[in-house]
Amino acid sequence: MTDKAVHEKDVLQEMFPDARQLLCQWHVVKWLKKQVARLASGVKREVKALMSLLVYARSRQEYEDARGCMLEKLGGDTSHPLYKTFMENWDNSQEEWAAYKRGNVPHLTNNTNNRIESKWGKIKDVNNGAYTIDQLLSMLITFQEYAEEQYLAEYHRVRGRRHDGNEDPELASLALHISPFAFDLVAKQHTLATGPDADYDFEHGQPGSATLTSTRTGNTYKVNSMK
Repeated sequence: MTDKAVHEKDVLQEMFPDARQLLCQWHVVKWLKKQVARLASGVKREVKALMSLLVYARSRQEYEDARGCMLEKLGGDTSHPLYKTFMENWDNSQEEWAAYKRGNVPHLTNNTNNRIESKWGKIKDVNNGAYTIDQLLSMLITFQEYAEEQYLAEYHRVRGRRHDGNEDPELASLALHISPFAFDLVAKQHTLATGPDADYDFEHGQPGSATLTSTRTGNTYKVNSMK
């Protein structure tokens, strides 16, 4: 998916001759609306809205209706510069940008390349332009491998924390395997369950179930012991 940069499309076509190329719909709408900006203010807003309808049309009929309406707003003049440009450069490549022509492409509703363009922007922030393409790719791969190693090292690192000699051994063991935030949540529940306020009777019922009854309040709770 590109933004209609001819040099990019040519390179992709050369390297991936059997792949289908799509255009970023966000860039298509932006470009078409930019052309509309040259129109008189009386029809500018209406034609801009029609450009979005053309891009996001869900059927051939919707597309043709929007195109016909655009021509009508341009006075029915098929020689109008905007209409001619559209027909010569866009209408003949609908399969690359019109929504109704892209329904059989597994794009997972991701119809813009803005996300990867954002990544390029971040790369430009740290690249001063002095590198060749080969050097830049080598550097990026090295950074990626380093970041992956750092992530895996942190992921597999055994967590450590200060140990209180009076701390429950179950909690002390658990603290090595979960985050401090998760530990605090569990510790509060553990303290309640094992403390003096946890005054309840336990009774086994049918297989996989149990009954807890508070001797202070009389409240009864059914527990699925299989989970």
